[in-house]
Amino acid sequence: MGDAREFYYEPEEGEQLSTAIVTAVAKAHDEDVLDQLWLISEDINTDALDGLFQERNLKMSLQFEADSTTATITADIDGNPIIKIESHR
Repeated sequence: MGDAREFYYEPEEGEQLSTAIVTAVAKAHDEDVLDQLWLISEDINTDALDGLFQERNLKMSLQFEADSTTATITADIDGNPIIKIESHR
C-alpha cells in the first residue's frame, strides 16, 4: 500500500470520540476540520463509536479505514483513548 504517515491524537476531556476522529484525520492530512470533504457519518455510526468511550473507559482497540487513512483507537493505562492515524495519501 506504500508509505504511510503516522499521526497520534489524544482527545481532550469531554471531547466525543467521533469528533476526535474527525479532528485527527484532518490534522493528519494537514487540513482544517471544517474544510475536509470526508464525512464520518458516511463510514461510521457515530453514536455507536461514541458509546465505546463512555466515561473514558475504553476497554478494547478498534481499527477502521476512512478517508485514505487507517484509524486505530487504543486505550492508555487509564482507559483513555489514543487515536493513531496512518495517512495513505
